[in-house]
Amino acid sequence: MKKLSIIFLTLLMVSITSCDVLDTQPEASLDAATALTDGASAEAILLGAYSRMQVAPYYGVHFTLSPDLAADNARYQGFFDSQAEVNSGNVPISNLWIGTAWVNIYRVANIANLLIAEVPGIEDDAFANRDRVVAEARAIRALAYFDLLRVFGYHFDMNSEYGLPLLLDPIENNDFNLIPDLARSSVADTYDQILDDLDFAIDNMVGYTDNTRLSYWGAVALRARVNLYAGNYTAAFNDADDVIENGGFSLTPIESLFGSDVTSPTSESIFDLVFSDQDQSSLYTFTFQRDEYNVNPSLPESLEEDDLRSTLFTFIRNSDRPVKWSNSDNSNNVRVLRLAEMYLIRSEAAVMDSQDPNAGNDDLNMIRDRAGLGDAGPFADMDEYVDALLQERRAELHYEGHRFFDIVRLDRFEEILGRDSFRRVFPIPEDELQIQDNLAQNPNYPTN
Repeated sequence: MKKLSIIFLTLLMVSITSCDVLDTQPEASLDAATALTDGASAEAILLGAYSRMQVAPYYGVHFTLSPDLAADNARYQGFFDSQAEVNSGNVPISNLWIGTAWVNIYRVANIANLLIAEVPGIEDDAFANRDRVVAEARAIRALAYFDLLRVFGYHFDMNSEYGLPLLLDPIENNDFNLIPDLARSSVADTYDQILDDLDFAIDNMVGYTDNTRLSYWGAVALRARVNLYAGNYTAAFNDADDVIENGGFSLTPIESLFGSDVTSPTSESIFDLVFSDQDQSSLYTFTFQRDEYNVNPSLPESLEEDDLRSTLFTFIRNSDRPVKWSNSDNSNNVRVLRLAEMYLIRSEAAVMDSQDPNAGNDDLNMIRDRAGLGDAGPFADMDEYVDALLQERRAELHYEGHRFFDIVRLDRFEEILGRDSFRRVFPIPEDELQIQDNLAQNPNYPTN
């Protein structure tokens, strides 16, 4: 990851000066000259991590939308090669999104690294939230590495060597020219690091509840998701159950969950990444004004008759558009973690842990009931349950960054998308391979 600052600035200039605008908002950055000297500066730098999450290559557009474009929920009808490549499934190592995503998500991790390393030693007697800041930073680092693992690593194979380079120490002066040339850790070791961060965060954030930050319940919910992917089904069930039963959240009516008049967290929000008319994403821009992430007709067609989630699409110009991102000032919050997913995780974990295809029916049907549908099941076998689960997750979580990863981890990749199995992960970006000697490419992708 040496020379990343040069690469990042080059890509930023390209995005500003060309018509292929990948990032339409000002870049958030950690000022290397910022003095981390007291509690106030630590809190400010922590906010900088959330600002970096908001950039277009991460949750501000592409990480939120590209997993649907890479699967079968969205379709490309626009003009830019980057999204066309993602939609085709034939993503080259030169793809602009993967290159900028890698850099920006590692920048989030590096902001967290700085806080984790330096906050314990700050001499400020008034800094009462010291432990909470470190814990929140570790939760943020866990999210960043889990998101990187899902895109670039073999997250579905605990025996794989293709995990992540784990940057765990802050880069001096935030200078990405100085990032060490790190080899990839195994998938198991990557999961261990993510879960270790979350365990620490949860232990040290008890009582800290803020659904616009990655606070206590957000960390528990994220650990439920991570454990589900890792196949730790009992742990995933317990965390999801804890959030559902003790978190104080409640399912929001479909008509109040998303839309042009929903600008704040709802009763269902566990962690919202907050945008506003003054602090915008580009999600409306890319889903309504542009045609890179249009709704694939198969998505609304897959919904059952009377499914209230059919109201979450609206036809404009030549395609359906996702109502989830319909604020014309790009102010819809990204619902990184919400209660409906916890019901679906608890359902899946119960079934996978017991190998009883009907062990999770109550939770699956809780989400169906909110959508105005009757109960699903009983299911004859595990395959029948997985098909129902995938459809329910597709209907409920579309355009929130889940579909591609669900198809991969539930072993439906070749059946649904008809692609070579090596494309279950994206390639390591070309720029990274050129400047690092120890970074291995994913199997079957070129190295230059």
